[in-house]
Amino acid sequence: MVDLAHEGHQGEAKTKKLLRSKVWFPKLDKLCEVVVKECILCQAATPQTVRAPLKMTDLPNGPWENLSIDFGHVGNDYVMVIIDDYSRYPVVEVVSSTSAAAIIPNLDKVFGMFGIPKVVKTDNGPPFNSDNFAKFAKHLGFKHRKVTPLWPEANGGVERFMRTFRKVLLTSNHWKQDMVAFLRNYRATPHSTTGYAPATILLGRDINVKIPSFSKGWGNDDLLRKNDQKNKINIKLNAEKN
Repeated sequence: MVDLAHEGHQGEAKTKKLLRSKVWFPKLDKLCEVVVKECILCQAATPQTVRAPLKMTDLPNGPWENLSIDFGHVGNDYVMVIIDDYSRYPVVEVVSSTSAAAIIPNLDKVFGMFGIPKVVKTDNGPPFNSDNFAKFAKHLGFKHRKVTPLWPEANGGVERFMRTFRKVLLTSNHWKQDMVAFLRNYRATPHSTTGYAPATILLGRDINVKIPSFSKGWGNDDLLRKNDQKNKINIKLNAEKN
């Protein structure tokens, strides 16, 4: 169970949170501490001293309203990291470059899945300082907010995630595959500030990981089933009549 929770190399605290949200067994905390401390990849990639950002921001009004974006670099590839500031739900897209032409189609795809945000917060880097990105923001109707580049405290939420995510990028020989495992566990782990898993806040349900757990269902399950049954009957009757 601990190995499954540590898949993707989240830290000790995150590994414990994910396990506690799914299962319980004696000496859970102690075993987590041993496994993480003996993980060579984690020890090699974790910096000895890290100054945590102290810039506190107000929580947005709801999920997927305010997003923060940052970039990472792996070999010849780049990763564009999008964080929902409300739920802390991360989306990571692999892009060929950090040009506006490369990132706009990927952003458009993500916004097609989750909806158009109200505010997108980025640094003042070249892709976000271009006319094409300004036109993209105007076309979709979101506000583009620029923060000081190379100043982590200005965009603390995404910077905290990037510190954890860089372990996957630095230590893996198959980083794209390991990235998927990391994101799956991260999205299902209760966040240290909200107390809830990012996926639970954004999607309204717990997501399944390799650790077994009980299905809690969905809040409007009864109404959904009634509507589904009613409309299926109407569709069937209309089809047979025609």
